[in-house]
Amino acid sequence: MPFSDFTNPYQNPANIPQKYRQHINLLKLFKADGSYVRPAEDPVTMWALQILVEEYGVPLEAMELELNSDFAEGTYQSGRRYQGRVDIVVYDDRYADSIGNLDVAFIMVEAMEPSKKVGGTEGEGWVDHLNRLNAYMSASPSARYAILTSGKHTVIYRRDLEYPRKLEIIGDLQKYESAREAAKHSFYTVILNPSEPDGIQTGLTPLTRDKFREVLGDTRSGCHSILRDNEGLQPQEAVDAMVKFLFAKWYDEQATIDLVKQTGESRAYVFNVSNEIAFIK
Repeated sequence: MPFSDFTNPYQNPANIPQKYRQHINLLKLFKADGSYVRPAEDPVTMWALQILVEEYGVPLEAMELELNSDFAEGTYQSGRRYQGRVDIVVYDDRYADSIGNLDVAFIMVEAMEPSKKVGGTEGEGWVDHLNRLNAYMSASPSARYAILTSGKHTVIYRRDLEYPRKLEIIGDLQKYESAREAAKHSFYTVILNPSEPDGIQTGLTPLTRDKFREVLGDTRSGCHSILRDNEGLQPQEAVDAMVKFLFAKWYDEQATIDLVKQTGESRAYVFNVSNEIAFIK
């Protein structure tokens, strides 16, 4: 796993590649003289950040450092409000606010000094950092993954969807799927097109009655037939499952179209297969 190879390559900030040192999203790591703001932890932050970029495909534009977070952390400060700063936030770049800024957190990273041991209960030790990371995740309903690392020791967590305040340890992260990068290569992309009625081109095909039956109905290759006959679901259970799929696809189409209208950027759908069909037109 990439996070296991820590040699503290950026203990000296002068060793950081220029593309990182000069990027506007990373300026919070450095003082005016070019030294680290936090000499013990920031080299770990920089190391983890580079791994996320080069091994997992996270765009630098989808990251933010030292994001202030205000939350209630009962186990850490007897239920009082607590002000903290998330070391690295990775955003889902499918979503942006009204002025185009990414605002949906996907991964949170907490970095600590390399000398701290796993499970250590000393001040600013492993347990302190884990409590903060858990609180950051609880304060962000969209965050799905969390990473706690001292460089020498790294644990990756996934939020339990049934118990959102619970983090479960997993082996590794999946590659980051950038919607902006996918839009450059996808056949099914929403783009600006002034000749279209709404000023955009969706690239989708309306769903006809015959196509509905072929794809979703009781034909041999239809979803309902597959869920019922191959997966063993009862007919009503198969319908329930299909409704969830259809809602997710409808939401994906609407959210992608709305985002293109807001930002003016081309975007790919999350549901992207060889036979894309629209359920909304």
